[in-house]
This record gives sequence, C-alpha cells and structure tokens, in this order.
Amino acid sequence: MKSIIVEDMTKCVLCGSPNVEVHHAIHGTANRKIADKYGLTIPLCHEHHLGALGPHLNRTVDLTYIKAAQRAFESKVGTREEFRKLFGKSWL
Repeated sequence: MKSIIVEDMTKCVLCGSPNVEVHHAIHGTANRKIADKYGLTIPLCHEHHLGALGPHLNRTVDLTYIKAAQRAFESKVGTREEFRKLFGKSWL
C-alpha cells in the first residue's frame, strides 16, 4: 500500500518495527476506502496501532495522524475544500 504521508510503509513510523499494520489516518466505514485511494495511511506496529498510546485508544494521537493526513492531502493532492467534500470536515 502506498502512502502520501510517509515514504516507507515497511516499518512502524514510531519504533521502526518491520511488523506493521496499516492505519487509515482518516477512518470510519466510508472513509477507509477514500483514505486508501489517496494514500492517507501510515504503518504502525501492533502496539503503536492498537495499544494504549495508539490512535484507536488515544484521541490526541488519533488527531495528530488525522491532521498529518490532511496536511499531506493539501500539499500533494488538492485543496482544503476538496478535502472537506471528500471527508465531510476539516481538522485544520
């Protein structure tokens, strides 16, 4: 899977572990497919993905990844308005 947020999808962005899971920075049932289409994903090891400090259990971490995804979209794909149309809101 390709990402526009990070270059290397083979290692956890936090610890460098090669055992990664793909995290959809913009999530929700409908948004996962859109995130895939635009490369709004990041590689995280299991602990950094689903652990106590991962985006699924820590809203602050989740918002950090969401904002990074929106910044990447706006710098590489389209405008903030286009982002809003795709995802229903802006986090920036």
